[in-house]
Amino acid sequence: MGGTTKTIGAVERAFEIIEAIERLESAGASAIADELSLSKSTAYTHLHTLQEIGYLRKEDGHYRLSGDFLRLGTAVQQGFPVYRRGRSHVEELADRTGERANLVVEERGKGTCVHAANAGGAADGAMTRGERRHMHATATGKALLAHLPEDRVDEIVETHGLPSFTDHTITSREALASELAEIRETGIAIDAEESIVGLRCFAAPILVEETVIGSVSVSGPSRQFTDPDREPELTEAVRETANVIELDFVFG
Repeated sequence: MGGTTKTIGAVERAFEIIEAIERLESAGASAIADELSLSKSTAYTHLHTLQEIGYLRKEDGHYRLSGDFLRLGTAVQQGFPVYRRGRSHVEELADRTGERANLVVEERGKGTCVHAANAGGAADGAMTRGERRHMHATATGKALLAHLPEDRVDEIVETHGLPSFTDHTITSREALASELAEIRETGIAIDAEESIVGLRCFAAPILVEETVIGSVSVSGPSRQFTDPDREPELTEAVRETANVIELDFVFG
């Protein structure tokens, strides 16, 4: 939050607890208190409140997220026009390639996965629905960055930095600028084990009226994605899927 805008501590604490339960899958008051350095009574009060309003369910003394989050997640997902128009095309991409396909948007300076189509050859480490990742280290993120205004890219880098995730991650603004220029030329972004060792990804931007509204990708094991016959097939499939989604916005 910028300026002098105040935040409500109890709301922040409630969401810290929700996210802790997501990480732990289920937890009692003691585990939440330890996880967040709270008193057990404070943890219990928050947990009981969240249970009473329906966002947690309690089983054998442990709390889990309730099905209300499924309802909210579906509403959020449907709120993205690129999801509504792109979902079926992303699923077709996964079926066509036999690989994991993702649809990603930029949100708060990170790449957020709004849909993941899990084909039979899905790779470990691929993005899951709702997951956010640094944009400089992923193909989907770089496809988005390449078509954002330069001042917005600078703002994102200033806010989130260029942290290293593997030995291949881009960590300098100059190297990132060079790669983004290449993406604008080729129409394809590549994650060459930059976010996760052993994972390779190809992505293309989705542009509507010269504005980037998302990116689409396929990902899989590096040993398969570097095959000289396989790589052109995958990049073309990704590029075609992005084009079909773009046309759906224009003529749909």
